[in-house]
Amino acid sequence: MRNIKPNFLGIMAVFVTVLSVSACTSILPKPKPAPTIYRLSIPVNASTVSLKNSTVVNIELPQAPRALSGTDIVLSPNGRRLTAAASASWAEPVPSQVRQVLVDVLAANKRITGVIPKGGTRVPYRLNMQIRRFEAEFDNGIDVAPNAIVHINVTLTHVKFRRLVGVYSIRTNARASSKTVSSIVEAQDKATREAMNDISSWLNGVLDDKN
Repeated sequence: MRNIKPNFLGIMAVFVTVLSVSACTSILPKPKPAPTIYRLSIPVNASTVSLKNSTVVNIELPQAPRALSGTDIVLSPNGRRLTAAASASWAEPVPSQVRQVLVDVLAANKRITGVIPKGGTRVPYRLNMQIRRFEAEFDNGIDVAPNAIVHINVTLTHVKFRRLVGVYSIRTNARASSKTVSSIVEAQDKATREAMNDISSWLNGVLDDKN
């Protein structure tokens, strides 16, 4: 048998070692950190209102442009261009959250009760919302805390008579305390609450005129 040179044996040993290390090393990319999930605030003790003494309104799921209809926390560098906050998102799509906030606000209204439509439930009024803006705008430059903006158009109709009762447009804003996502979420929550309180007050007035 021909003798195998020591150098050849050494090369083979290195080759086997490299293969062993490669087999233990994943070629897949490392997983990215899970995004931080935020939601708009929920009242600790929402009032319970008797339907017997209040006007019931169906709160329909708001319409929204595609950029505002998902779970992205939307930012605007210049008021026109939209982008999403990195590694963060809302717990639910924006329209669902907006509707729930209005239902929560109306729970404290002694004259009006907002409900989410279910099956064949008959309710005298229906409220439709169209979300026009729901983003944080860096209106003073990207180095300054942005302004959270909520702009919603609403229409109230009488279900039985298929009659338009009222139309209203709401625009609220709240300045974030810093550029952090958590501060932006807090400002967006504040602006949303203000907008929903505005809708609640408007409903009181327009329904008082009809009753």
